[in-house]
Amino acid sequence: MANEITTTSADDLSYAAQILAADILENFYGNNIAAPLVRKADIGGFPSRAKDFPISPALAAASLAEGVDMANTAFSTTKVTITAAEVGLLLTITDLLSVSDIVGDEYYAGEAGKALASKFTTDVLALASGFSQQCGATTVDLTETNIIDGLVLLQAGGVSPPYVAALHPRQWGDLVGSMGSFINQVGSGSGARAESNDVMVSPDGGLGRLYGVSWYISHLVPTATAGADRLGMIVAPQYALGHVEKWAARVEFERDASLRAREIALTACYGLGELRDAAGIGVLTDA
Repeated sequence: MANEITTTSADDLSYAAQILAADILENFYGNNIAAPLVRKADIGGFPSRAKDFPISPALAAASLAEGVDMANTAFSTTKVTITAAEVGLLLTITDLLSVSDIVGDEYYAGEAGKALASKFTTDVLALASGFSQQCGATTVDLTETNIIDGLVLLQAGGVSPPYVAALHPRQWGDLVGSMGSFINQVGSGSGARAESNDVMVSPDGGLGRLYGVSWYISHLVPTATAGADRLGMIVAPQYALGHVEKWAARVEFERDASLRAREIALTACYGLGELRDAAGIGVLTDA
């Protein structure tokens, strides 16, 4: 996606501008942990801000009798339309600040990229409140049993894996504390270390795979129940949530001579929405 870099200023092809753009985009993509949770549709090359996601009905086959005409099977699809909208931020770095601060433009660029990634992640994780099904309970710590209950809900609804999930660090801590309570207690030795590695957080925020689910950890998982709880999610990413992208991260630079400053504008244009309610569940536990 590097070709999405846009620089528009008097020196838009300057070395400095390209360095800042690289810093912004590196931090945007590096801190965007919510992308695996959604089904993405890129509409950057189409003259539209919206995308239709078709929702197919469940078909059923029937027994046939020899010499008897087959009856027509109705197949009526519905759709979910998601519209993209702009988000962004503007940094104005004055000349005096540039020569006086202990940090340089690269620092501001990196923080801007993180801010855009946080906005996208926050928007995705907020969709957990739209699912009608939940596992866990208010003001109760997350347990291994809750996770099994959630997976049962998805499978009972005919939603095929793979599944991807997001938890708050507090939820992750409670889950790790309950590990072994559902199947067996973790003992000691190399076998125990191998089991324990399944619930270790990787440097990119991932929890690894547990019960066939790819887990991610984020402090941006929203609160619920007037702040008493956290609401994570488990989803089948191809069916539960949709992501429409017009452009991912666009960086523009402009010199304001009268202000004696340089402006760095960072924008994205995307839309998010729920596609199939049964393909996702909320994970509600004590905050």
